Amino acid sequence: MPVARVKGLNVGRRKDPEGNYVVAMDLETYELLRQSINKLGLNTEFMGNAVVVRDKSWSRISRLVNIARELGINVNED
Repeated sequence: MPVARVKGLNVGRRKDPEGNYVVAMDLETYELLRQSINKLGLNTEFMGNAVVVRDKSWSRISRLVNIARELGINVNED
């Protein structure tokens, strides 16, 4: 069974069951955005080679997406 790899920033506008917006990224992308994630106060979870960021505020998630775009990181929105 092939393993799906997360490249860049994957953003969903829908909330998870706990009411959080979810962003997934690979470890390389996380290293580029780590300082911004910490500055925005976003919750991070490490899952193998992927990092999941969750927050109840779409505004903070949107700021992270804009920072990623400024850095030239591929952003996938669904």
